[in-house]
Amino acid sequence: MKSRINSFYLAALIFSVFSLAGSWQFNSLSAETSCKYSVSQDATGLEWKAFKFTEKTGVGGKFTKVSITGAKSAANVPDALKGLKFSIDALDLDSGNPERDPKIKGAFFGNLKKNGKIEGSVSSAKLESDGKSGTGVVKLTWNGVSKDVPLQFTLTGEVLEAKGSLDVNNWNASKALTALNTVCSDLHKSKDGKSVLWSDVEITIKSTLKKDCN
Repeated sequence: MKSRINSFYLAALIFSVFSLAGSWQFNSLSAETSCKYSVSQDATGLEWKAFKFTEKTGVGGKFTKVSITGAKSAANVPDALKGLKFSIDALDLDSGNPERDPKIKGAFFGNLKKNGKIEGSVSSAKLESDGKSGTGVVKLTWNGVSKDVPLQFTLTGEVLEAKGSLDVNNWNASKALTALNTVCSDLHKSKDGKSVLWSDVEITIKSTLKKDCN
């Protein structure tokens, strides 16, 4: 009889432990799903990479000021991104070379409408089932032209990184590109003697999202 009683109490103890563990796991998941995400202007930047030489060597840089409007809190990352608007003063740039910066500002952006001011909005965003990757579309308005730019993004914790590429000729910037290549002709010459500045540019948007959980 005593053995049966002990077995009963042991079974009850095991049941209680598993019940508490299950309750803890459920509560943890519930807390996670109640989190809100939003984009912070101070934690968001845009980097670019242009290409020179016949061999297509990358030259990187960044815009130092990105203004964001329409930021909102949402229960998931895609909803926090959709509808987000941004504007960039293209003259606030840093190519990592103080001698190159004035040439880019004057010869290239100086030959575009509004001194190359860039505006855009996030048209769509989707997170894959892995929760770590996704796709999106940004409508980019630049030099009087609006076009969609597809993005591929990765999410590591709260760090979002979105990458895309564009051809500046699609924004009627071919004359500005030629002007920049002219003032930098010798610096863009390859071993074959040709001075080349490619029209495609890679962009990378980086942002550390705000995450608030109840």
